[in-house]
Amino acid sequence: MNNLKFKPSGFTLVEVLVAIALFITLTAGLIGLTQLSVKSTAASKLRVKAGNILQQTVGAVMAVRASNFSNLDQGIFHPEIVSDKWSLVSGTETIDSIERWVEISRVQREVSCGGERVCLIVESGGVVDPVTFKAKVVVNWQENGQDQQQELESLLTFWR
Repeated sequence: MNNLKFKPSGFTLVEVLVAIALFITLTAGLIGLTQLSVKSTAASKLRVKAGNILQQTVGAVMAVRASNFSNLDQGIFHPEIVSDKWSLVSGTETIDSIERWVEISRVQREVSCGGERVCLIVESGGVVDPVTFKAKVVVNWQENGQDQQQELESLLTFWR
């Protein structure tokens, strides 16, 4: 008699089920990574846009300082182009879901300079400097349900 042994040439049901389970697990992981990547990219784009708006606002404030320093006053403003030049308009402004504003405040200097040409800036108890303002430029936006903010401070002076 011939000794014929049966050798299966296909996959068993268990092997197929293990392969399917492995495929589903890997696919779910890749989908999760893709979603995380999309969220991260969107947040990055928003941060870059906010940084650009911050830089543009600082540039506009410097243009106002150069062309119209004598009309600067304390308050909260946003920059706008009026009659072909930058102006500071009262209130805040929202650009593509990013809010921006400029806080202009007076600066106080020490009463006595101790022989120095320019007195140091103090928070309080000094004398108001009529030719210096502090400008704080702020951008604010929502990212993944949380408030985000960038700000930059600069002194605006009338030294000529």
